[in-house]
Amino acid sequence: MFKPLIFTALVLATGIAFAQAPGADRGARHAEHQAKAQARFAAADKDGNGRIDRIEAQAVGERMARNFDRMDANKDGSLDQAELAAVRQKMRRGGQRMKSAMSYQRGLFVGMDDNADGAITAAELGTKHRRWSDDFDIIDTNRDGKLTAEEIKAYGRASMQARRAAREG
Repeated sequence: MFKPLIFTALVLATGIAFAQAPGADRGARHAEHQAKAQARFAAADKDGNGRIDRIEAQAVGERMARNFDRMDANKDGSLDQAELAAVRQKMRRGGQRMKSAMSYQRGLFVGMDDNADGAITAAELGTKHRRWSDDFDIIDTNRDGKLTAEEIKAYGRASMQARRAAREG
């Protein structure tokens, strides 16, 4: 009678310990990321006033200097930690959307590859994806009459960069 009870208690205790471990690990990772962000902010804030101005942003790098106005939510000419945290949060959401879009695109590719050879011919594509159909010759960079996942990724990246350049320019 005691053996099953002890065994059940051990199994439950083990399960509880395993269930708590990922949460604790996540909290530790979050604290580590916060500490790194604080250290980067302190390193960028050369005058120690708790804000990063345009000159300090230029010293951090070209990317921060280029996007300074977009990050400066309250338009006061400097960035505080809350504004940078909002930017990081927005980037995380964008990354999740990108992963979702990439998964969707992979699913489309697999669904259109009727013979499962890892490439889509014009016949397999048909009119299933209008933009890929319209731009088939542009996407097919090696001119073999088939679209590979790599060619479609490259096409997507180039399209995204062109849209971004048009918005910024």
